[in-house]
Amino acid sequence: MQQITSSAEKVAPSGKGTESQAALVVSQPPKVEMLLEAIDKISERIGEDRSGDPGSAGSSGQARGSAVATTRDQKIADIPEPATMRTELKKHIDREVVVLQKEIRKAARRVSRPGGAYRLSMLYARLRRLNALISELFDAAYDTLKRLFIKVVIDNQKVL
Repeated sequence: MQQITSSAEKVAPSGKGTESQAALVVSQPPKVEMLLEAIDKISERIGEDRSGDPGSAGSSGQARGSAVATTRDQKIADIPEPATMRTELKKHIDREVVVLQKEIRKAARRVSRPGGAYRLSMLYARLRRLNALISELFDAAYDTLKRLFIKVVIDNQKVL
């Protein structure tokens, strides 16, 4: 009688031939569902508590607790008055305009290349939008000003 030592190995009866005393047999798993259940069990064992994981999106504030606030939350709590927000936003927009003007100068030299004229017109359109934003900034409501301030100054994102 044959003896099975593992699921993938079968031992042949001892005979005189040395051809294949240990022949390997390829076998399929009993059912795919059993494999899926095993994978689920393994993933449950690994753990779903990611409170210590710094890359997890929603759990970082909960893991630290409400006593310790992030620097972003502190900056949002200490938002200055609207006049100061307007001046800081204007500084950021002016810096972006300077960078955009440099890009326009470079793009003007490359107009003959394919897509050069399109890129130049898109840069000019963005420059016009930034200049229009500066003029609208002084008439903007407090909520709009606050959202823009958080986006540009606190989160260091581009205006447009």
